[in-house]
Amino acid sequence: MNAEQKQKLLSLFGQEQVAVLITQGEHWPTGTMQGFAETPDLDLLFIMRFSAEKFQNLTRHPKVTVLVDTRDTGNVATFEIARASVQGEAAEVPRDTAEWEKLKAAFLEKNPFEAPFFGDQALRMVRIKPKRISYANGIKDTFWIEL
Repeated sequence: MNAEQKQKLLSLFGQEQVAVLITQGEHWPTGTMQGFAETPDLDLLFIMRFSAEKFQNLTRHPKVTVLVDTRDTGNVATFEIARASVQGEAAEVPRDTAEWEKLKAAFLEKNPFEAPFFGDQALRMVRIKPKRISYANGIKDTFWIEL
């Protein structure tokens, strides 16, 4: 990935507060829209309850897909929207660690309205490390990378 591609992805991730997280269940994939945050290295962060189907799915099948797009501000009729499909591997961030605190701060900086959830001991944080990313902005600005 070159610097321009990374900047385009960081810009897209930075302007959106929700993404669709797709996990593989026992029989069916599950897609949920929820708040997320990103790290400078393009890792994606999500929070969810331990009992959530998506958490149980990604624990058993850590390969997930995340969809992020600007359809809320773009022109869908002319396909002038930026979008990325991120395929990556999910892992739980261990609670009560320096990593948890660092990523919690990054998550809450972007999503301060999510702060009440961090008081719940059933809350889990998941980091998704991208392995493959497909990006498009309109129909001419596109790239695909494998990390």
